[in-house]
Amino acid sequence: MLDERDNGGSRKVAATITSIAEALSLSPSTVSRALRGDTAVRADTSLRVQEAAREMGYRRDYRGVNLRTGRTNTLCAILAAQPIMEFGDPATMHLMQGMIAGVEGTDFNLVIQPVMGEAEQMRALHDAVEARRAGGIIIDLTRPKDDRVAYLVESGVPFVTFGRTELQTPHAFFDIDNQHAAEVATLELARRGHRRIGLIDPPVDFLFSAQRRAGYVEALAAAGLPYDPALIIETQIVPAHIGPATVALLGLDDPPTAFVLPNEVSTLAAVEACRSLGRDPSAIDFVSRDGTSFFDFFVPDVSSCYYPQIEAGRALSSMLVEAAEGASLDDLQRVVRTTFVPRD
Repeated sequence: MLDERDNGGSRKVAATITSIAEALSLSPSTVSRALRGDTAVRADTSLRVQEAAREMGYRRDYRGVNLRTGRTNTLCAILAAQPIMEFGDPATMHLMQGMIAGVEGTDFNLVIQPVMGEAEQMRALHDAVEARRAGGIIIDLTRPKDDRVAYLVESGVPFVTFGRTELQTPHAFFDIDNQHAAEVATLELARRGHRRIGLIDPPVDFLFSAQRRAGYVEALAAAGLPYDPALIIETQIVPAHIGPATVALLGLDDPPTAFVLPNEVSTLAAVEACRSLGRDPSAIDFVSRDGTSFFDFFVPDVSSCYYPQIEAGRALSSMLVEAAEGASLDDLQRVVRTTFVPRD
């Protein structure tokens, strides 16, 4: 804490986020967000915090924190990079835009580092932690027993994951309820009368994909439809892999009449694969997860389970700021649900 003097020359201790929170009976996380002007905080609460901060002489100063911890005010998002494509993934671009927006108005800056390959990602984490280049870290595409998360927990560096894990040690995360999204998509296709519903997803090594598989299976059971593993293909979510997977499913003796897909790029590739076979894609139903407005301009109509990737990115980086400022772990574990958007 900073050592200051009042008008009488007596020593006083400068206010901190924690002391303001205690004075107002609020959580440090709420105070932190209010001081940053987060519009998610109620206007009256934000006003109380701002007034208390002025009265108590609060002033942001990270010099003491940096000296004690050896960390900087630079945050780092080490994201799993996809193989190079001819066009960019709109959801990834929106995620990055949201991350940048989430640190605006704070004393932190954000570096985004896409890294391809598990070993390379772990090496990048070691470099950032051991060289003390990052005051906090974001990672994505989590696995049930994620070595990166275990390492970050041990390192003591603040971090937030995009996705949960099954590790016993609790940690900060932001996640979308992928099981619910896949269940909603599958039930919608069953409601439309489809009895053969294909699922193309990444390998279930990734926890979000395992959650999607669970939602798909539960929806089939709820709709009274048999589970057929032949209707499921695990593959990389890039056009070069999605296209052949779609062709393979449509080549079955009893092919699917509808597909559940994980994002915009995979749906685009699946539709083009249908056209390559001389099939009319409008005669096949697709329901996809999405995080952009891409499907508002897409032909044929594709219904989707939508959560804005910009908001996901904003949540990740703003939560990391909170973690770096010492927020309670209880305030740093969030799961949101998608909204079903029908287009037909």
